[in-house]
Amino acid sequence: MLSKLFKGELSLAATFWKFGILGLVIINFAVRIFGHLLNGHLQGRSIYNFFFHYFNPITSSKLSILWTLCYVSSLLILAAYSWNIMLAVWRSARSYEKSPILAFLARAGIVCMVFFVWSSVLSKAVM
Repeated sequence: MLSKLFKGELSLAATFWKFGILGLVIINFAVRIFGHLLNGHLQGRSIYNFFFHYFNPITSSKLSILWTLCYVSSLLILAAYSWNIMLAVWRSARSYEKSPILAFLARAGIVCMVFFVWSSVLSKAVM
């Protein structure tokens, strides 16, 4: 199913709404949860500052390491998913023959959604 999605073989509606909008919202929610959990352990410092100046593997909290790994992993997943879902919507819109206006709106909508998700992630970034 994922190979059909990323090749653009699924319907434009399913690709845009189910995988594009809903998928980005869910992954963005996970990034925010892990960022919030990590923020409690950093005590107002950035990740870089905490791990290069205050981190000690013996005395530091194991949860701070776990939440950092979860946060950075979710950011990487969001980056890969954002790129792939934009390509999937673009390809699905290319093969959509019912309305060129809807195909254009789907392309513009997914680009705007990815922009808004990343701007919200970067504005609330723990880094």
